[in-house]
Amino acid sequence: MWQAKVGGVSFHSIWPWAARGRGRVADAGPGGSAGQSTTEFALVIPILFLMVVAISDFGRLYTSMVAVESAAREAADYGSFKATYWTAANAATTAGEMERRACTAAAGSHLEDYSEPPGTVNHATCSNPVITCAVEPSDGSPAQDCATYDGATGLCAESTTEPPCTIHVTLTYTFQTFLRIPPLPPSVTFDRESIFRISDLPVPAGP
Repeated sequence: MWQAKVGGVSFHSIWPWAARGRGRVADAGPGGSAGQSTTEFALVIPILFLMVVAISDFGRLYTSMVAVESAAREAADYGSFKATYWTAANAATTAGEMERRACTAAAGSHLEDYSEPPGTVNHATCSNPVITCAVEPSDGSPAQDCATYDGATGLCAESTTEPPCTIHVTLTYTFQTFLRIPPLPPSVTFDRESIFRISDLPVPAGP
């Protein structure tokens, strides 16, 4: 550094490298950048994890809906096969067979949350999904539970009834999610329905 005085005015100077050194901000160094990246990763990873779990649950839910709907169709198809299934004497037996077929189809689809009461034999009944069934006459009469249908209302037990009565099956299933952490719901309950009209299939004529 040098100093000069000309005409009563002082002049100061410093070496160039000293000037460059003044006011320089120290670099954060590689450690600072790594720490920032680690913090950002720690903030983002929980969100990504929830997204992956949610996508996985959505796929499982969709597959479960397809399986439950297929089980409902299996029951309704059986119930609509023959009008005589719905005579007063046959209604309870038909409803029981419909439930067995629905539960068997649901169990065979490997639904993760499928359940049935202890001691159940041959999938005769199930508690998840739960089946409800109604016989719906075409003449506007009130619908009746399949198991207690009286065989007379709407003449559903007669194959000549036109238009034919309708068998309406609903399966209610409770799906359990992987992680029960908000905002993800712990479970999702949904219904799948199947509606078939009773239509006796003609017996093929013999040779």
